[in-house]
Amino acid sequence: LLREIVFGQDGSFSFDALVQRYNADLANGLGNLASRTLTMITRYFRGEVPYPSHTASHTRAEDAIADTARKVIAECGTLFDEYQFSRALETAWGLVAAVDKYIVENEPWALGEKRDEASLSRLATVLYTSAEALRIVTALAHPVIPEATAKIWSQLGLGDIKKFPLSDLKWGQLKLGGKLGRVEPVFPRADKSAIERMQKLEEREVARATEAVSAAEPARAAGATFPADPTAPTAAARPSAIPADGKISIDDFAKIELRVGQVKVAEKVEGADKLLRLEVDLGTEVRQVVAGIAEAYAPETLIGRKVVIVANLAPRKLRGLESNGMIVAASAEGGKPVLCSFLEDVPVGTRLK
Repeated sequence: LLREIVFGQDGSFSFDALVQRYNADLANGLGNLASRTLTMITRYFRGEVPYPSHTASHTRAEDAIADTARKVIAECGTLFDEYQFSRALETAWGLVAAVDKYIVENEPWALGEKRDEASLSRLATVLYTSAEALRIVTALAHPVIPEATAKIWSQLGLGDIKKFPLSDLKWGQLKLGGKLGRVEPVFPRADKSAIERMQKLEEREVARATEAVSAAEPARAAGATFPADPTAPTAAARPSAIPADGKISIDDFAKIELRVGQVKVAEKVEGADKLLRLEVDLGTEVRQVVAGIAEAYAPETLIGRKVVIVANLAPRKLRGLESNGMIVAASAEGGKPVLCSFLEDVPVGTRLK
């Protein structure tokens, strides 16, 4: 997310974009660099960091990678300090691209098959340079992807990455002759099924939120009805907490803006079994609301129906659609949502008190 969206600004999120970014930057980028570099060190040098040559087998290509790494370290440090995380990651991945090109041009796999002294010396230089660049990128990415980078750091035989001060990072610190850890894939490639799994998880969260809003118990109504407002103060900073018996004050209830709306448009959300996209008339405006009620209501049965909507919820994106509010429903047997209705005609836009 920090790579895709500028920190502190609005951005568009979708699971498709997430998987594409994961495959491009992690599976095919950092993950591929780690896998082939460490696998070849294991194969050709018994899992020990090779000693690079500083004579005949050292070329300008190694100097270029080292210079690029030094510039990346300096630029990323400045960008992180300025909270420009997306640019910092873009800069770090510039080193990944440079090393990928370096590996392709130098063909270490071909050098390893020749087995002569000159080829093995050149192979040692290429693999050391690649491993050191991998270490640099891993350290720079650690604040953003801590668990995965900790695994790569361990595979490099460097122990606990949390004990390494990022401010000390510089080129040439990889221990020569150091023993690698167990080498295994860190970023397996994601496919379409990963998107489907994430979408189903999101649908379940929407269904839970719908049930929470419609729950009748006071404790649930007070404590779990609405998604947390990320701009609200923390529990420790709030002037008063909800009493242990679950009761809220009239002032707390007054913050909830419940209004009568009328459904003008209802349609299924593509690829989502539980979601419907509704356009709800509130009298002064028409809102788009995504509701987890598809299993209980066919879209055509909702047209013209009056519903109760929580009108002052912060917008939330679901399956790429912005939902501006939440439909209130009761939770019947088996968790089936049941919409609120009125015995008498109530004008659209009326606020419930």
